[in-house]
Amino acid sequence: MKVKYKKLEDLKVKDYKGRIDLLLDDICNSFLNDDRFVMMDRIDMTFKYLVDTFKNILKLEYDPPCDYNKLDDDRDKLEVTLEQYKFAKYLFSGAKGSYESYLDQLEQYEVFSKDKAIMTLIDYKLARFGNEIFKEMGIEIVDRIDRGFIVRDNGLYKN
Repeated sequence: MKVKYKKLEDLKVKDYKGRIDLLLDDICNSFLNDDRFVMMDRIDMTFKYLVDTFKNILKLEYDPPCDYNKLDDDRDKLEVTLEQYKFAKYLFSGAKGSYESYLDQLEQYEVFSKDKAIMTLIDYKLARFGNEIFKEMGIEIVDRIDRGFIVRDNGLYKN
């Protein structure tokens, strides 16, 4: 049975001008937005694609920093996938500086908001784990509105 990836086929007509990091963004974004699967399955596929990319395209002898398949917590899987994506994007970007300086630049909203895969992962993280994340920061979500949240600061920041 041949599986047809309509979104991946669209990538063929786009000119990336040698920017493999942009191609990676589009491929991962197409995995993350394939509505035939539940979101955690999409995240699993994306993680496996990234590991395969390290091993087969970059020819790295790469072992992920943790055994993804042994992680029980979906939030941990999401975090590991996000970190693997950022690392792959750094390697493909050809950035001259260190990985730490790349991450510092990526922390700026103007930079990461242009990355469709990162934004998809962040949107899902906030939708699924927002209450938990805000609670860890000592913030209580009072109500959800069209443009975000109404929150109460309980002043109990936990790191």
